[in-house]
Amino acid sequence: MLSGRNKPSFAFIICLAALPFLLVGCKSILPARSVPVEDQAALFKAPTFVPTMVVIAEPTPTPQASAAEGTDCTNLLQFIAPDLTYPDGTEVKPGEAIDKQWKVKNAGTCNWDSTYTLQLMGGESMGAASPQALVPARNGTETVIAIQFIAPVEPGRYTSQWKAYGPGGQPFGDLLYMDITVVDAQ
Repeated sequence: MLSGRNKPSFAFIICLAALPFLLVGCKSILPARSVPVEDQAALFKAPTFVPTMVVIAEPTPTPQASAAEGTDCTNLLQFIAPDLTYPDGTEVKPGEAIDKQWKVKNAGTCNWDSTYTLQLMGGESMGAASPQALVPARNGTETVIAIQFIAPVEPGRYTSQWKAYGPGGQPFGDLLYMDITVVDAQ
């Protein structure tokens, strides 16, 4: 026989007996859908991306100072590639126009601006003015330097050497060479 402690309570027995009726009744409590399932909207609609225009203000560039302004940056011109035009020893005709180009890198920490020049260091000028403006270049970038020459009229071998100069007048970097051979026009 069951002792008083192990007897189920009267309320518990009533709940167990009523449970099947409650579960069946819940089904009838839910609202009926008046629209066929095929025509109903999805229960969950994923959010869609709607692009919006965001205006971002352009930052004002802070110019890097050149060596002339007393900064601690360093100037360095580094010769990168073989001569782009007129390799050493190229034969040209007397009086021929020559567009000599070198690929270089601003390997220093200063940016080259309008205060930087190229100057003739030796050899023949061959009609090229000295000094010439050095092409502006930010530090760490590669660029092409070009000088326009006119070949001498006399046959022979001619060279021209150029060096970059900083705003304070100090030379820096690799020497740029032009080496041609003027051949008789016959």
